Amino acid sequence: MTHPEALEYSNFAGARMLLEPYYGWSRRIPDEPSEWQKKLFPLIRGIRTAERDGGRNLREIATELRLAAELFEEFPGGSHKALNRIPCAETEERTSEVLREIARHLEDWNTDWRRYGETPMDVWELGLRFPRFSQILPIYFGQDGMAISDDMQDATVEEGICMYIDQTHPRCPWYLPSVVAECYQALALFHTEHQMDRFFSHAAMAGGSGSEDFLDFFPLFARLCIEHLKEAHSPLWEPEQN
Repeated sequence: MTHPEALEYSNFAGARMLLEPYYGWSRRIPDEPSEWQKKLFPLIRGIRTAERDGGRNLREIATELRLAAELFEEFPGGSHKALNRIPCAETEERTSEVLREIARHLEDWNTDWRRYGETPMDVWELGLRFPRFSQILPIYFGQDGMAISDDMQDATVEEGICMYIDQTHPRCPWYLPSVVAECYQALALFHTEHQMDRFFSHAAMAGGSGSEDFLDFFPLFARLCIEHLKEAHSPLWEPEQN
């Protein structure tokens, strides 16, 4: 068993992400596997998808869950600081057992393609697609659609985007391509302005798009990022000569 003093809050980041739908006031993981399997299906599917982009994989999270289960046995009720925001089971005494059941489920997880399409995405799964925008939209634009920085209150949307780009420079070749990808993922996944506004401004991020509609904001954001990379960082890669 891992020594509890060696375990810190960050050791369970993946488990915390997976179980976030059950974290909150008086919320617990159901004892019945069929209930948590149904609830966690979209999030597990999203994690599997993110693996291809270098995200956490299911086996890593399964290992975290087993470590958390051991710690719950030594510190009932989750009193160890590393277990903060890791929810207990509906029957608290079964928490370690339930966490191990979820770990086994992750390791064995497989599903047919029909279920992929029949189960819609939820907020938790979609949130995995926009790790950068979850910071950019609330911090730079906010739910009221205005740049939060005091000196940007009268700025245009384009100026707000340029402020973000300037603050990433000269590290932007390692940041902006992923931001561009998130712009186009948003356009691919959400088909209407209403859907985008509900998700990015209310359901998940409390972010804004300034005075622009999201349908115009994301192409603008992508274009400005690409233009900056071409103007300030080209060429980014030189093929080796044979």
